[in-house]
Amino acid sequence: MKLIKYLFPLWIGVIIYTVLSLCFGAKGFSAYRQLESEMEKEVSNIAILSAINAELSESRNMLYNDKTSYSVYARELGFAASGESFIRIIGLGSPPKIPVSPGQAVAPNSPDFVEDRILQILSFFTAFTFFISMVSYDFFKYMKTRESGTRYYRYNYSGNFSG
Repeated sequence: MKLIKYLFPLWIGVIIYTVLSLCFGAKGFSAYRQLESEMEKEVSNIAILSAINAELSESRNMLYNDKTSYSVYARELGFAASGESFIRIIGLGSPPKIPVSPGQAVAPNSPDFVEDRILQILSFFTAFTFFISMVSYDFFKYMKTRESGTRYYRYNYSGNFSG
């Protein structure tokens, strides 16, 4: 039974490693939460890009099918048909340009986590510290019983034991 208790620090090291890996490891809860927030950013970016895509598809379909919208779009860009001329009135500003936005690039961030090697070292030193404390406790307990045992049984030089 005394030797089996020295396996207890090994189990403590395994438990500590498991808990630290679940909380702070590469596949732990902290990294999972960070990846979820990145996923939410990507989903919102995809929604924005889908709206831009729908708007551009609608504009393209209007330009393919309707000649008047084609000429209006060309005039907004500053083009004129043959025989047309522009009159610029000062103070009104330039004609409004159609904003064409391709969206913004979103670069995913990799999650922050504690490396597996560091978690292994922490759990090893914790288990080792627990093992040393158990050995020292047993050693001091042994020394105390030995000391108390020698106090009651002293050996005299005459060959008699006295208590």
